[in-house]
Amino acid sequence: MSGTEFTVTEASFLVDRSPTDVQNAVDKKVVKSTVVKAGPRAQRLLGRAELRFLTMDREIGEALSGVGKRRLYEELSRLPETATTARFGALVVDLRKSDAKLKKRLRLLETIKGSIKMREGEPFIKGTDIPAYQVAALYPAASIEEILEDFPSLKRGQVEHAIDFARAYPKKGRPYPSTSLKRGISNLIKGGVFDDD
Repeated sequence: MSGTEFTVTEASFLVDRSPTDVQNAVDKKVVKSTVVKAGPRAQRLLGRAELRFLTMDREIGEALSGVGKRRLYEELSRLPETATTARFGALVVDLRKSDAKLKKRLRLLETIKGSIKMREGEPFIKGTDIPAYQVAALYPAASIEEILEDFPSLKRGQVEHAIDFARAYPKKGRPYPSTSLKRGISNLIKGGVFDDD
């Protein structure tokens, strides 16, 4: 992870927080970001120290004041990736638990990216002709079990990876419908739209 930077949506997936939480942390200068041009827009990128802090911040909650959080973040910014504790003043913070969570989420993100195949700029579930965003758009209006009924050729892990991929890499432009064609027709039939009388 050393030297790697992540977009706000990637970071939000990795630290298991909403993109709004991550944006707010940057806006309120709790953590810093690198700003790079991405086409006509600027994009914020977060590095190792920011991810470590945001993962840990969820656990420390209200235990530290705003000043304490800033000092912890500053200490994390100075520490090497291999450090297992952060010390500031009389406080010693064990980093092993939050680092283990972060490493697990990094591995999951790599697995998710490996389960997707890009074709003509569109992400497809690997080994299928099913767009990942189409499957992800159905959740949470439909449960994973219902999505599997709509796409019987998919396995649970493929559906979960499509949902997580869309969380880390949101679709730009027009979204897919939140109801599958199969379920939409079924709902119309159940609602009596196609009754003969």
